[in-house]
Amino acid sequence: MNKRWILITLCAILSGCTSLGKQSPASDAQSPGSETEQLEQSISQHWIGRYSLYISTETIMEDASNIGVSYNFEIRDSTVSFTAAGYQIFFECECSWKEDRDQLILFYKKAIEAVTPIPFQNVNDTVALITCEQGKYYVQSPIITDAEWGINKKMLLEKGSIDISEEDDNDCMPKITYWHENFEYGDEDDCLDRWAIAIDEADFLAALAKYQNQQIDSTVQIPASKGKYSIPLENGDTKVLFDSYEQSDDYCKYHYKGYLAQINCYVFEYEGFEWEGVSYFSKANGEEYWFRNEGLFSPNSNNCYCVDACTEFEGERAGFIKVYQVSYDEFQFMFGLWSDKIFPQTVCWQDNTTLYMKALREENGADQTYYYKISLDQVR
Repeated sequence: MNKRWILITLCAILSGCTSLGKQSPASDAQSPGSETEQLEQSISQHWIGRYSLYISTETIMEDASNIGVSYNFEIRDSTVSFTAAGYQIFFECECSWKEDRDQLILFYKKAIEAVTPIPFQNVNDTVALITCEQGKYYVQSPIITDAEWGINKKMLLEKGSIDISEEDDNDCMPKITYWHENFEYGDEDDCLDRWAIAIDEADFLAALAKYQNQQIDSTVQIPASKGKYSIPLENGDTKVLFDSYEQSDDYCKYHYKGYLAQINCYVFEYEGFEWEGVSYFSKANGEEYWFRNEGLFSPNSNNCYCVDACTEFEGERAGFIKVYQVSYDEFQFMFGLWSDKIFPQTVCWQDNTTLYMKALREENGADQTYYYKISLDQVR
């Protein structure tokens, strides 16, 4: 990790926030009624939309091929959010605002999600100034740096629309509510066959083409030294893993894949004498979560679930889908589904609570391919 670069960046961010200061009343010299000001009221319709900006700087680390950051503003009638996502940064916050005719000033209100530290010290610290000039939208911000690390530079935003049919309130979204932590193979209540509904191949292929799993960042390096990985944790400890059986007390070896910023976890492939799969290590405390395959994360990051789908061979073939609730850097097992007839091959999310699956099913001594959907919010 390039400590010099991090120090410079943080200094720039903090000094920028300090210089712009907190929300302040209009100047006394300003005549009453000379402009329309709104604070925590409905925003004028011409501001409504999604605004995005991507900054890609030159490579400053030998093992980093891309250190770009994507900045996004989502402005609705009564809510504004700001997200920064990219190389070694991921946070989302809610903003308050003050509106003039041709400018919208955003202030920090509260964190929504923070994998990396949010660079605002206080409520009402300035987040950004968005201006409208001849139909184009620009942003200036103390935390958005240009390619040369300059702050408060005016930069063009790309504006997109918001579908008014979308639900603003996350509480209105379907949720998976079933919990059965004591899941066991053979329990009739957790039989996969009860919930699998046949669908057409075309429907499955359309969902598979649309689904995008969370991407592991392989540019965040943890090199192996003398047969072991030393993982620095946020609590000050160091987690040690080995890349060979000879050194490991657990008879398990690991291979590093990268970092998953959305859940603040390092990702490793593991291989033991009896098991192999994918491990997620919490960067916060080193907690390890074992999956048989790479976890499949649901689309909505504010209400995220993860499934581990596999077909195992232990004397007799069996299909499993295990469902987890994901929050920050923690996986909580909710329940599992099993089958001795349906064997998952390829699985994807169709929406935040529905899985689409290509599976094998044995008929007359031969495997046949079937396609199913599973509405996890209906499981009881």
